Amino acid sequence: MKLYAWFAVYALLMLEALGVALALAPLTIRLARRWGVLAYPGGRHAHREPMPVLGGLAISGAFVGVIFFNLALAHLFHPLVARYLPEVGEYLVNIPSCLGRLAAILIGALGVVVLGVLDDRRPLGPWLKLWVMILLTVPLLLAGIRIQGFLPWPWLGALVTVFWIVLLMNSFNFLDNMDGLCAGVALIVTLAFALVGLFSGKWFMTALYAVLAGGLLGFLRYNLPPARLFMGDNGSLFIGYLLGCLSVLSTYYEPGVPTCWPVLTPVLVLGLPLFDTISVLWIRFRSGKPLMQGDRNHFSHRLTDLGMSHGQTLAFIYITTAVVALGAVPLRTVGRAGALALLAQTVLIFWILYRIERTASRKSN
Repeated sequence: MKLYAWFAVYALLMLEALGVALALAPLTIRLARRWGVLAYPGGRHAHREPMPVLGGLAISGAFVGVIFFNLALAHLFHPLVARYLPEVGEYLVNIPSCLGRLAAILIGALGVVVLGVLDDRRPLGPWLKLWVMILLTVPLLLAGIRIQGFLPWPWLGALVTVFWIVLLMNSFNFLDNMDGLCAGVALIVTLAFALVGLFSGKWFMTALYAVLAGGLLGFLRYNLPPARLFMGDNGSLFIGYLLGCLSVLSTYYEPGVPTCWPVLTPVLVLGLPLFDTISVLWIRFRSGKPLMQGDRNHFSHRLTDLGMSHGQTLAFIYITTAVVALGAVPLRTVGRAGALALLAQTVLIFWILYRIERTASRKSN
């Protein structure tokens, strides 16, 4: 099947998820107001009136709904597709082999959304949330979803998988500190993963990323400043969980790939969220503050301390995320020298960001 035909398939999936998210977002606003799940002004919140905080349900609802709808279509019309479009039918026949792992991901995702909604209604303790996050990775391990790479023991792969997914859940939760920030960064990261999957021939994984991208884009319609809807923990935790699962499920190194460096693809694609999380935790640790207590030490806050407007801060972070993430796309095609050059470029970018943070810190003090 031609590459442009796959682009058309993925564009259709994105449009489906976009439409569902746009339809669900107003419903989540009404639901949040009815349940009283609102973010009130004051403290670290800069908005001036109570904001609904169930927007993540539009993202997760769009993802799950579009996935189930298209799986049902594939099951019903597979014989017809196989007859008239055999190049597509040969891929549809492999879908049943993926259903067990997909079911495990969706079971965990449901638990993550419930955890987020409960926390949005009445904040849970950080340690309780952390243990529930760890517990919600169990279905993945039971389904055989774990990091393998070049790790010598399966149990080590399981531990690294749990750490990676919980880290990303907290990273995107941390990143949800400004209108349009978390969803926008997640959209860029998701599209970068989709490009990696597309160019490596991982058609089913690319489809999952395309659906997630459509849901994020639909939510952004209501979350870009001035925001009318917040995603809440139910959205940020879902995004981190899903990107963690999909990045583990994807394959980056195969026989014939010039080097083993492509195994670092997820780290590079998710570089900016990870940088924000690590830098914030380091600042809190160095200051003797609780690691999970919210503050204004995030990268976005430091950019505004330098005098950037909200829109300029978003644009700067979006562009930086894209530059870092796109650097991972050609990793599987370049040799060792090219891979080292890409890694050096990424390190230099984060050094620049670190210097910017230091400058902002001195100015705010």
